[in-house]
Amino acid sequence: MRTYDIINAGPKNRFMCNGRIVSNSGRGVQLQNLFKPSKDVSTLRERIVNAIRNNTLDVAGLVTEYNAEVLAFNATNTDPKKERKPIKSMTLMAAVAGTIRASFSATPGNKLSVSDLAQIESRVLAALAGCQTMINAYAKGLDLYKDIMSFLLNKPYADITSAERANGKVIILGCGFGMGWEKFIEYAATFGVTLDEKTAKTYVNAFREKYSEIPAYWKELNSAVIKATKGGVAIYVRGVVVDGRNPKMLKIKLPSGRALHYLNPRVEMSETDWGAMQENVLFDKWDAKGLQENRLYGGLICENIVQAVARDVLLSGMLEAEKIGFVIILTIHDEVVCESPLESKLTYKDLEQAMTKTPEWAEGMGFVLAAEGWDGLYYRK
Repeated sequence: MRTYDIINAGPKNRFMCNGRIVSNSGRGVQLQNLFKPSKDVSTLRERIVNAIRNNTLDVAGLVTEYNAEVLAFNATNTDPKKERKPIKSMTLMAAVAGTIRASFSATPGNKLSVSDLAQIESRVLAALAGCQTMINAYAKGLDLYKDIMSFLLNKPYADITSAERANGKVIILGCGFGMGWEKFIEYAATFGVTLDEKTAKTYVNAFREKYSEIPAYWKELNSAVIKATKGGVAIYVRGVVVDGRNPKMLKIKLPSGRALHYLNPRVEMSETDWGAMQENVLFDKWDAKGLQENRLYGGLICENIVQAVARDVLLSGMLEAEKIGFVIILTIHDEVVCESPLESKLTYKDLEQAMTKTPEWAEGMGFVLAAEGWDGLYYRK
């Protein structure tokens, strides 16, 4: 296996592979799409990587060695909660594919510091919608996935199981932008969660009840977009300005100062996803099929704004990281990867602090940012 060395290539974020520059673009390496390691492979990651680099990989031997350590630990362990589980089996392909990210390493004499913004979309959504219940939960350090299931099941937060938490994750990630129960069933399936109609409706309604400010935010945005387009006026909505003064381009100015643009906006009666006829703003956009007519609605507007603001938060954190001496070599969604000399005092803790500093334009809006990171010689997930 060849080693791919990450190099400092400035804003273009590139890799050096066997003497060639490989761009981190849609035509290059897609780290976010690489094979996701299993829990067992993650447990043995260091051993597998070292064995591959030393050309001594023996997967069966590594599993046997680990299981012997587990048995020895469990024999002397007196706390049932700390009991470890042995690995049943592991194929060579699973071991290699699960550690492929480790082929991207820091240049010799350097280390990687990596940090990922935690649940950034729902944190931004909470702040923009003024959802105090969600803001308070984040401020207390609660896991929102467990918190929503505690509410839904009327069960103590501490007693929520990992399986129940998995359902909570689907609810928090899927219900923030107006998704109905039918699409929610399809969305949950992508996470391996199977839901029937009754359960899906219960989950969607629970989210909207517990975080009632969020559906109200969808309606407020939808109303503002219609009024701004019809009246050719600018309307302020919770930190953003919906500007309909240009009949050829609807703009939504974000707290950071930049704007989202929607071409040729017009108000027409059109059919919603649930078959009702109502007044909506339509706009034009181009995709692989050519010119397409799209409908703006509260949930979609909210999603566009939240994702754009999340990007602005990420950019602000990157600028803060550079101020304290980090060299950023690439980003992967909401994750930032930096490189620094081994002797540098900078660590992922410094990167986390930089990325979670509230931007000036977001002060007073209720942002509760968090990040998780690590230091190492090679990239991992």
